[in-house]
Amino acid sequence: MKNYTITGYGIYEYPQSPTENGTYYGKTPILNQAQDIVKKAKENGKELFIKAFCSDGVKRYLY
Repeated sequence: MKNYTITGYGIYEYPQSPTENGTYYGKTPILNQAQDIVKKAKENGKELFIKAFCSDGVKRYLY
């Protein structure tokens, strides 16, 4: 049972090294919009991922 709501989505570029965090790319409150951005970036050779910002303060990785 989840006790939080998702308030927005952050979009990040995959890091060059596994010890680094992903570089911030942008944000949106809409998951479909975030998924479209990641898909279009992939078509152009850029690897992005989505992190959900939740009301409980936890950031959850989605893609």
